Order: sequence, then structure tokens, then C-alpha cells
Amino acid sequence: PISCYLNSVSDSLEGIVGTWNENVWLAARGGGIGTYWGNVRGIGEAVGLNGKTSGIIPFVRVMDSLTLAISQGSLRRGSAACYLDISHPEIEEFLEIRKPSGDFNRKALNLHHGVLVTDAFMQAVRDGTEWVLQSPKDGSERGSVDARSLFQKLVETRLATGEPYIIFIDQVNRSMPKHQRDVGLKVTTSNLCSEITLPTGRDQHGQDRTAVCCLSSLNLETWDEWNGDKMFIEDVMRFLDNVLTDYIDRAPEEMARAKYSAARERSVGLGVMGFHSFLQARGLPFEGAMAKSWNLKIFRHVRAQVDQASMMLAQERGPCPDAADQGVMERFSCKMAIAPTASISIITGGTSACIEPIPANIYTHKTLSGSWSIRNPYLEKLLIEKSKNSEGVWSTILERGGSVQHLDFLTQEEKDVFKTSFEIDQRWLLELAADRTPYIDQAQSLNLFIPADVDKWDLLMLHYRAWELGIKSLYYLRSKSVQRAGFAGGVEADNTPDLKQIELQTTDYDECLACQ
Repeated sequence: PISCYLNSVSDSLEGIVGTWNENVWLAARGGGIGTYWGNVRGIGEAVGLNGKTSGIIPFVRVMDSLTLAISQGSLRRGSAACYLDISHPEIEEFLEIRKPSGDFNRKALNLHHGVLVTDAFMQAVRDGTEWVLQSPKDGSERGSVDARSLFQKLVETRLATGEPYIIFIDQVNRSMPKHQRDVGLKVTTSNLCSEITLPTGRDQHGQDRTAVCCLSSLNLETWDEWNGDKMFIEDVMRFLDNVLTDYIDRAPEEMARAKYSAARERSVGLGVMGFHSFLQARGLPFEGAMAKSWNLKIFRHVRAQVDQASMMLAQERGPCPDAADQGVMERFSCKMAIAPTASISIITGGTSACIEPIPANIYTHKTLSGSWSIRNPYLEKLLIEKSKNSEGVWSTILERGGSVQHLDFLTQEEKDVFKTSFEIDQRWLLELAADRTPYIDQAQSLNLFIPADVDKWDLLMLHYRAWELGIKSLYYLRSKSVQRAGFAGGVEADNTPDLKQIELQTTDYDECLACQ
């Protein structure tokens, strides 16, 4: 029942090969994987008696090939992400491993990648100082770069390819459960969708941990049906606890590290979907004070309920070992994470994906059984009320990439309610994400939607602002200039005047089904 994992590579040949082996077994059994490579020394550093290492890139490339070779559960090929520190000597080459130009032997075109960004680096960007690249082996200086130039390269790579993901790792570790932080556990990586932040590698007992993602999502579109039910979230947390127990009981020996980690911390990730649909059902724009108010109310409520459920289940079934060792009565170490929910949001009736805005008000959804035209039900209801629900009106919306901003019979407030992802000021996405961050002990799969002609300064400041607001992670940078990863919700829209049909683009871009 578990399909998402995080692990770390130690700085030895045994550690590297051991991680390759574990990843093969995880991928073969349907797992999506996030692996941290920051412990491995950089290119040119001494190894053995008189040798020099070729760096992490060749090893990452092998992981790329192994992932391609493994079929996930006989349904789809393996999918994995690699993470590296912003201070690693090979960070500049790592940023470009997905670009098809350059030495093909030092590329990993099928892996996703993410960068762990520290407060110290962002302060160096702010101050315009040099940034020291350090050996992970002994901390010695291996070079230096201009912090702003490196930050610009990071952001421009995201604009060109949609990646790498960004994890503001210091903020993540400050938010760790106290009972884990007090024994020296540390988060060094994330998963394939950048919302899971759990400790990996060697723990206080000398055991290696491979963290496990056990996820579920609440449908905010049905908020009125369940928010007053005191048993609802408790039942969901009980369900997650049962799933985790079932996994621990049945996991094969090849997953021993994951089984150990799951048993020790019993972390789960309860998230949400349908946030934009929730707002549209109430006639509220994404950009506004009411959206902020509801955002806070929802996540304050959910967090209070999951905390209560964790303590109640700890009394009933016992606290997790990590918490028990510190005298803490918690069944789960971590309880919340906002996954992308791209697939399950469709299964639940086409609600908006996770906490992000809708990409279009009308689009074509392609499935194995055919193509289906999907219309925003709340917009359709409004058009019926205005006696404007005609094929002609929907055709004009379709021609404009799913936008309603051209419809003169709508008021400005109504147009604001039905703005699409690229039409919304992205600072609102950051502000809403920052407001809910204190209630989410892990992270959020937070996408940003940027037009192709974005001003580079605005783009840099958007990413700087994310750090400044205390946001823990940034997922994809969706741009009109690159059609790579499909939108959450299975939509790929390109707002061009001559567009006749908005549909999911055919890509080779694999993501972890566990989070979708």
C-alpha cells in the first residue's frame, strides 16, 4: 500500500551500491523514490590511496539507467528524484543534468532533481557575497561562486525545464517534531513531489532509515459535509495508521530500512484537494482576504483534529517508538503534507488539485476510454443564471485557453473568481502557502505558474520571497515556454489565440502515483 520513499547515499562504494540495490527493489514494487546524494564527495577529491573520485554525476547516471530499466508494478517504469546541497562542489553541473546538451555521459535526462537551499545561501544572495562550495567529506573549501549568479542559474534552469525543485532545508529542520530533533535526527532530502520531509540515513541507534510516505487527502469541495463531524478526521487518521501497520507487517526483506523507519516514526501525511473549487463554490476569488481567511480556518481546524487523533491513538495503540523514547504521547511523528493529488482529484469528480488554482475553465481530458470535454461546473452554473450557457460562449472560452476574462457580461468580481493559474498573481500562491505553513509539519507540493515573457527580476524575487515567507519547498515552475510536466488535474493549457483544444500533452514525464 506504500509507493513513495526517501533515502540517502553514504560516502562509500558500499553505500552507493547498497542504495542502487534498494532503489531497484523499491521501484520494482511500485515505488517512487527521492534520494539524497549530498554526502558523496565531489569530483577530483581523493579516494583510496592515490585515486580521485569522478564525482556524483556518473553514479547518478547509473541510477537513471536503473530506474529506466525497472517496471513499476508492471504498470509503468520507475520514477526517481535526486537531491543535492547548494554548497556541494558539483552543484553547477548538477543543475544541468536534465539538459540534453553537453557530455551525454554526465547527464541523467530521466531523473527529476532538487536542490537543498540553506538560509546562509539566501543571505549571501541578499548581500551579494561569494558562496563557498565545500567538500561533504571534510568541509574543506573546494571553490567559490557568486551567490547571486548561482541563484540566477538555479531559477533560470527552473524556467527552462520546470526543475529543479527547491527545498528550503533550514526551515524544514526547524519544523521537525521536537522529539526527533532532540535526538539529533535531521531532514536532508525530500520525495518525488517535494512535500515529504522526513529524516533519512543513519539514526541515533546506528540504523539506516529509508523514510516512507503514507498519504491521504481531504476533499475541501465537500467541506460542509465533514467539518462538523468530530469523528471524520479521526477516522481518516485511523485509516492511515492501519495502512502503515499493514505495510510494516507485510513489507519484504528488501524494504527492511523502510520498514524500520515506518515502525520507528509512524509518520503520515494528511493533505487536501479542491481548495480552488471550494472558493469558486462560494464565489470567492483566489486573490483576496476571504481566501486568506478560509485558508487559515481550514488548516487550523485540520491540524487541531490530527493532533487530537494522534494523541488519542497513542493512548489506544501506544505512541510511536521515536516519541515514546522521549516520553511523548504521539502516535505519529509527522501528520500532515500536501500532495499534488493530480489523479485522485479527477477520480473524486474533477475537483481542483491540492491547493493550487485551476489551469483552465474548459479542457479536454484524455483517458484510455476516450477524450472528454470538461467544463467548470461553477462557471456553468453562473452562465445558466445569466442565460449565457451556450456552445458559442464555451467556444470563445476554449479559444482563449480556458479564460473568461474576455466575457463582457461578467462582472470584474466574477472574472476574478474564475481566473486560471497563469492569470493569478503568483504572490498570492506564496502568501496562502506561507499562511498555512505553520499548520503543516511536513511541506506542500507548491507549483508556480509563470508566463514565458516573465521579467527575470520578478522571477528571482518570487523565489526569494518564498524563502523570506518561510515556505519549505517549491515543486515545479510551470511556464508557457516549456510544456513538460502535465498540470495537476491532467490538464496542459497553452493560452494562445489559435488554440482549438486544450488537452493533456504527450510527455515522458513520470511522477510518483502515490502523491497523485
